Amino acid sequence: MWIRLATILLCIVFFITGCNSLVSQLFGTHKLRSFSMEEVLAEGIADADYIEVSGAWQSGDYVVVPKLNASDKPILIYPLLSEAQLQQLEAGQKVRPQIIGWTKNFDPACDDAGTCAPKGPVSIKGVVREMRSAKNQVDALPQDKYTIPELVNYVEVDRAPLAWYWNVLMMVGGLAMAFYIENRASKQRSEQVTDGTP
Repeated sequence: MWIRLATILLCIVFFITGCNSLVSQLFGTHKLRSFSMEEVLAEGIADADYIEVSGAWQSGDYVVVPKLNASDKPILIYPLLSEAQLQQLEAGQKVRPQIIGWTKNFDPACDDAGTCAPKGPVSIKGVVREMRSAKNQVDALPQDKYTIPELVNYVEVDRAPLAWYWNVLMMVGGLAMAFYIENRASKQRSEQVTDGTP
């Protein structure tokens, strides 16, 4: 009985998660929002979870965080700046990046050549989410160049939210499984009554 209830509860969680994600993706925070880098610096990104930023610049500085175990992947962390911030940096001033980009999709061999995040203009698209705390080594960026704000935005570059059809599948699958389990339990109870089993 407890296993059945726990399974039904898990199905309900899947249904609610899929429903919330689908609504957010179509009408809420998971919907792609576009910003210029200047807008990010002036106004922030509010509650956006999936963003596209134009007019950003890579400074050439980055951190490669090695994998923690055999099944893990290394990650690349780098600041994203406005053109004005890059000019300040080149003038020897410290800057406060509002976006820290990171990704698992890179060739670790780039670190040997120092070209993992080459200086230049970029447009990025990604999901606003922080990497695992064990791999967050943003403080390894040169401290004489960068002051990392407490509420800096971490963006996993080139990652998109779960596609809408997977959210629908979670909803339908969770609901169908819950109905199946409950229907099966109902039939078993009916059979017990018919057989006279207490």
